[in-house]
Amino acid sequence: MFSIIVPSYNRNAEVNALLSSLEHQTVKNFEVIVVDDCSQNLIKIDRTFSFAVTLIRNEQNAGAAESRNIGARAAQHEWLLFLDDDDRFADNKCEVLTESIRANSASNFFYHPAKCEMVNEGFSYVTNPFPPEKLSIENILMANKIGGMPMMCIQKSFFFELGGLATDLKSLEDYDFALKLVSSPNLKATLVNQPLSICGFHTKRSSVSTNTKNTEKAIEAIRKKYVKNPEQAHNFAINALYMLAYPNAMNLSRKAASYYFKMFKFSHSLKHLVIAVVTFISPKLAINLKRFV
Repeated sequence: MFSIIVPSYNRNAEVNALLSSLEHQTVKNFEVIVVDDCSQNLIKIDRTFSFAVTLIRNEQNAGAAESRNIGARAAQHEWLLFLDDDDRFADNKCEVLTESIRANSASNFFYHPAKCEMVNEGFSYVTNPFPPEKLSIENILMANKIGGMPMMCIQKSFFFELGGLATDLKSLEDYDFALKLVSSPNLKATLVNQPLSICGFHTKRSSVSTNTKNTEKAIEAIRKKYVKNPEQAHNFAINALYMLAYPNAMNLSRKAASYYFKMFKFSHSLKHLVIAVVTFISPKLAINLKRFV
């Protein structure tokens, strides 16, 4: 029923730990396709599993978006799931999605909240996606309230009807795909209101770069593709600032405060002003606000 696509680069131990975690799924109606994106240290599957595992090696580094597309092209099942090698699925994810697909046979896209674990701070929170009736281009330009690829389940034929993930972007590919989804007149979406993916976030992690060059290029590409009127431009201006603030916030840098203050000037939202002030005083305290907002 499901093909779970896992792109990875130089993370052999993480891939094998992820595969072991999938043994806990309450139903095993899936295959896993691992796409090794030309790792310097080849990914090797170190044991057999109770589900089929296919390992594909890219001959040259293609990036996460194209690696997911490659995995999707190799998929043997009707429904695509996506999982990053440092995230996990809830143990009942495949079972819950199977039931939802059977109950909503006209839908070609399912999505759900995620449980986000702030590893260094020791707390978690659950995301709050828009319901299907609010999946408009205007709303998603304001904020990606669908989520990233690990929160999506999409019919393979619909994935390729949309053209898959954009390979010209080196950042924000998930967000671009969410905008593709809501732009399609053929989208038939169902929200499964359970946190079925667990995503870990580490502040001050070496892989979180404050170099926003790729993000800035992706923002401009997305603006050209999707922003068509003043309302959309206003909404996207606010979200673009958030996307630029994010890596600074995750690095506990006060520079994030300047982006939040610019968001306040666009939105006139007291929430953005409060976040800007708190971030300037203590970026760590601002991260902990996620417990409450």
